[in-house]
Amino acid sequence: MDRAVDRLYAQRLPDWERARVRAQQVLGAVARATTAGGDTSRLDVTQFRIKDRRRASDKMRRVLRDEPELAPFVATDPERVVPDVVGLKVLCKTPRDLADVVAALRAYCASPDTDVSLLQERDYVGAPKDSGYRAFHLLLRVPIEDAIGDDAVSVEVQVKTRLQDAWSELTHEDMYKPGGALKPDRFHTSVARAMAGLLSEVDLLADELATELDARTEGDEERRETVVIDGEAATHRGRRTVTVRTTGARFALAVDGEGRQGLIPAVRIKELLGSESRIDVDDHLQVDDVLTVDVEENSKGLYFYPVSLPARD
Repeated sequence: MDRAVDRLYAQRLPDWERARVRAQQVLGAVARATTAGGDTSRLDVTQFRIKDRRRASDKMRRVLRDEPELAPFVATDPERVVPDVVGLKVLCKTPRDLADVVAALRAYCASPDTDVSLLQERDYVGAPKDSGYRAFHLLLRVPIEDAIGDDAVSVEVQVKTRLQDAWSELTHEDMYKPGGALKPDRFHTSVARAMAGLLSEVDLLADELATELDARTEGDEERRETVVIDGEAATHRGRRTVTVRTTGARFALAVDGEGRQGLIPAVRIKELLGSESRIDVDDHLQVDDVLTVDVEENSKGLYFYPVSLPARD
């Protein structure tokens, strides 16, 4: 078995590397479509691995033990036995982002303009594993550029929230997964499931916070009225000079001379630009920019509305 796997790696490693690069390009395009010019830090598509050959050999043995009918493919089509030699991971801030990525990847693979296809889905978010593991797995067929004939590589994409990924680290999943050195006992299984449930609740709370932040930092003039006034009379605090401390796609944070921090929402930058389309705040405001702002405050927060945008050379 080990020799067969060694031959496989010697023959296919360059193809797997090309497929990995192509798949990461696809995920990059999907991430850009998902964030739609917004906060790109919500998604991390940089993580990947090509399975260690000894791990691949061990997994092949386990698969053949459970599915002996696949034995003939060890010599002719070993990737049918172990289809996840090439693996990529997408980490998302919230479950909402995870669902958006899965939907966008499905749409990408279904498009007539792409030759990447979706072979299989496994939803461990809606139906977690007994261990508590949560993620969404998609198996892609990725054609290899410059290959002779109709050749392709299977690439597994795991889409997780950052907390779902942290669960694997916190529970030492690699030690207890099938083929691992340790067998999970009742204590480990109970604790791992409890941790998965708690982290899932935190994920849901993160979704609610992200939705609330979106409501306060993005939208049209009508939304601005809802956010700033929000059913109560906002107190106008006059006009001040502030310095930008942090800037991103959806908002900037600035501080006044008294050390009070306020939020500059994207909607105000759109007003100053006279734009109807979505904009990135950090394209127009930079750290250490000094601005004159109108200040409004209510129970929701302190808001800085720039009078004008800084002049650029």
